[in-house]
Amino acid sequence: MKNKEFYVKLVFVTAAILLVLFYGQKWIIKPLIANSRQAAVSGSAVPESSSLTDKSRNFSKEKVKINWRDAAKYVDSYVVTEGEIVSSYNNGTVCYLNFDKDYKNWVTLVIFSTKFSRFPDSPEKYYKGKKVRVEGRIKEYKGRVEIILGGRESITVL
Repeated sequence: MKNKEFYVKLVFVTAAILLVLFYGQKWIIKPLIANSRQAAVSGSAVPESSSLTDKSRNFSKEKVKINWRDAAKYVDSYVVTEGEIVSSYNNGTVCYLNFDKDYKNWVTLVIFSTKFSRFPDSPEKYYKGKKVRVEGRIKEYKGRVEIILGGRESITVL
């Protein structure tokens, strides 16, 4: 009977530790990493504000017009931005449209293959070299800033 009580306590302690690790990463570590990246992009040694109280975040669909170079400051915000697509790549699963050849450090527009039918054939060729207006929510994925396009209504050729 004492063995059973030991294992029950072990399960509860293990579950508690896992919860602390999961939420600690979600609420503490990820915001700190996001702030340090934002500081690196803006050139500031100290972030202007904590990501938990960042007033630039806009979870509604209220559009904020921004320069695409400032996208890292608006993660989770619904934005409108304009720029020329200077590079693109389609691997058959995902199509990437970039405002800068240094795509790793700037916002990337992403189209998943499940949405290809909503766009012109070969979107990587169609949009390349064209000035576009993009509307969507800025997300961070694996340390990179992106806007996922769901359809033609998200991107307009100017």
